Formats: sequence, C-alpha cells, structure tokens
Amino acid sequence: MVSSVVFIKCVAFLGRHYSLLPHPKRLFCKDKMDLTSSLDLSRLSRTASRILEVVDSHTCGQPTRVVIAGADLAPGLDPNEAREQLRGERDWVRRVSVFEPRGHRSMFSVALIPPAHPGGDYGLVYMDAATYPDMCGHATIGAATTLIELGLVGPTMPGYDGVFEFGLRTPAGRVELRATLKNGRCQAVAFRLGFAFFLCTLELRVGDGRTVPVHIAHGGQWYAFVDVNAAGLRIDANAIDALIAAAQDIRARIAAQLTMADPSSGKPPVVGNIVWTDTPRDPQAAGFNVPVSAAGSFDRSPCGTATCARMAALVALGQLEIGQSFINEGLMGTLYRGMPVGADMRDKISGIIPQVEGSAWITGHSRLLVDERDPLGNGYLVGGGPAVL
Repeated sequence: MVSSVVFIKCVAFLGRHYSLLPHPKRLFCKDKMDLTSSLDLSRLSRTASRILEVVDSHTCGQPTRVVIAGADLAPGLDPNEAREQLRGERDWVRRVSVFEPRGHRSMFSVALIPPAHPGGDYGLVYMDAATYPDMCGHATIGAATTLIELGLVGPTMPGYDGVFEFGLRTPAGRVELRATLKNGRCQAVAFRLGFAFFLCTLELRVGDGRTVPVHIAHGGQWYAFVDVNAAGLRIDANAIDALIAAAQDIRARIAAQLTMADPSSGKPPVVGNIVWTDTPRDPQAAGFNVPVSAAGSFDRSPCGTATCARMAALVALGQLEIGQSFINEGLMGTLYRGMPVGADMRDKISGIIPQVEGSAWITGHSRLLVDERDPLGNGYLVGGGPAVL
C-alpha cells in the first residue's frame, strides 16, 4: 500500500502553498450567492468506491498524471512486479487515470512506488491508453519534476540553485536523472537511458506503389521513423488526423514486411510507434517529429524515448557523432536537448547511451473518484482510434 509518509508529505506541500492560491470566496462576485461557506467536498470522497490522488503536469506539451495515492503499491516493490500486479489485478487504475471522462487518448499516467527506505529511489509504472510501456521519456521528466516540486526528492537546502542528481526505478531498469533547480524550483530534468540501438532500414512498399525508407530503432520502445514528405503528407497541428490514419497503414505494412529479428527475442519486433519526421522549423533544432502510437494517440512533445531511438539511428547511419548535441522539435514547437553521451554494445549489437533533457510544469492536483453506481465509472475511449468501452 502507498506509504502514508508519501501522502502526508504531499498534503503538507499543498497546505504550505495554499496561501498562494486565490481564496475560494474571491472567485465569486460580491453580488452573487456564496456557496463556499457551506461546501463540503469531502462528502464526495466518502461516497466513492475507489479514489486516486493525482498530480498533473505537462512535459513540453505532453501530459503526465502521477498517481501519488490509491494504486496500492508496496514500498520498494520491483517496477516489473508492480506492473504485472496492476495489469492483472487493478487495471482500473490505468483506465481511470488515462481514459475518458477523466482523461483522453493521449493522456499518460504513472503509478508511484514509494522507496523501500528513506532516501531510496522511487519507482514508476508507466500507463497509457493501450498498455504498460517499459519506458517513457516525457513521463519520466514529468514524474521527476512532480517529486521535486512536492519535496519528496531533492536537495535539503532551501532556495537551492544548481544541479541535483538522483535515480528512478522503472520496468526498463534504473534511470539516472539530473535536475536543474533555480531558487529550489525545478527548471529542467535530463534522463540517461541505459541503451538505444538501430535495427535496420526497411524499404517499405506503400499503397500508391512507392517505396519509402523506414528506419527502425529502439530507445525504451520500438519506433519507425518515416519522412513525412516521402509519404506525401505534412506535419501540422491541423493535419494530425491524417497522420494518425496514415500511421495505421504504415504500422500494418511494417508488420507484414519486417523480417529482421530483435536481438533480445530472436523474432521481428512489434513496432507500434510511427514517427513522422520533417525539416525543423526552429533554427536551434536538428530534428522535427511527431510520434503516433498504436492506440491512436500522438505526442505533443518531441518524445523522449523517440529522441533516444532517433539518435541511435542517426549515429548508426553516420549522421550524428557521439558527444554531438541533437535538439529535437515537437508539434508544439517545444524542444528536447539530446546527446549520445557514449557508445555501447549489447547482445552483439552496437548502440548508444542517450541523454535527453526537457522541462515539465505542474498543472493541477486532484482526486479522481469512481462511483460504484456509474456504469462507465472505469472509463472509456471513443474517437481518434479503436473504441474502448
């Protein structure tokens, strides 16, 4: 069960900063009825059959919802065991925190695992609209920022300016992090992934008879990189539906034509994420992309793990050097600052050790409630991809 210490610290933080918020009474005009004096929000929680306490943020435009209480994960639990526990016994945690009506198809949530002992690493279980990923870059940055802003990790010196290093346990292994703080507040977080590698370039036959080169690489998840112009499309916020639809066709064609085996399994990988690439708009950036997942969601940020996989592909193709900066631009014009900090080899395949930095911003704290009488209480998805009812 989530440690009471974690919950108490979160409540204490919110209490310390409550004075910074406008008093509820100020939200009402003087000539309007004031309902706040008799309002008892706690009665809503008392009548709920299930409750999740969450903190929301966005990382360069992509949402992260950190479940700080209610997932009932024991302190120190291995993230892979925690993931299987949630998948097999409490998938409602994922559905309630990600799906409509409390979320949406592109929502991403993280279940927090308290450390086994004071000062130990927190653990994370990643959850999206389709599954429980091994790793997610933007959510790692969002979760790390949330932990720092709640005072659960970070330097003990008030108003600290500088760098703070720590780690988080994930299903993909321990991830090293470096947070940049200014006056005690988190400004940016860089994560270092253990390994990313390029698998192959697939000359993909598409519907109109053209052959399009598709670069397949792994950076915590499998990604296929496709030049949007070669596919006759464009990256634009107003054209996202066309990119989602085209990604579905590309994904199916990769599944039918890919024969190169994943070194870890000996079988061709299931590539769920299609990343549309284009020439960057921002003069600082070297890359510009929009990833689309198998669930039909798309990343508003440049995508942390896709940036890792992209750097692995670029290094393998001779287009990026170890130690060279790679700034990646996302749909919203936000930037991730990446670098292949080292070369490595695993399972007889060459790869890189990638590092990616981005910024996350807290957007809310709330309590998600499930009424046992609600026939849609566990959530649903309609539109933008396969319906989940």
